[in-house]
Amino acid sequence: MEIAGYIASLIIGVSLGLIGGGGSILTVPVLVYLFGVEPVLATAYSLFIVGATSLVGAVPKYRQGEVNLKTALIFGIPSIIAVYATRSFIVPAIPSHILLLDHLPLRNLCC
Repeated sequence: MEIAGYIASLIIGVSLGLIGGGGSILTVPVLVYLFGVEPVLATAYSLFIVGATSLVGAVPKYRQGEVNLKTALIFGIPSIIAVYATRSFIVPAIPSHILLLDHLPLRNLCC
């Protein structure tokens, strides 16, 4: 299964290079289903992987003068704050049983 994960990761990298979006939505299922990482941890890994990849791609554009730092800060700082708040306060507050349908619980699989 691990080799399938590496192949899927390569496909994700190529698709991101070609179309430039969707990294997290593709990376989390690969980490969970092919590498066996727990879902909550996979979302954190996905943020790191996609962020690091984006940073590597942004450096050449910054050197060419094609990055507007003011705009990056306007979008970046609130995004970092929102991710921190979500991971710190909202994710731990998600109950283990989300819904009960005819005595069959819909469980939160990530916690």
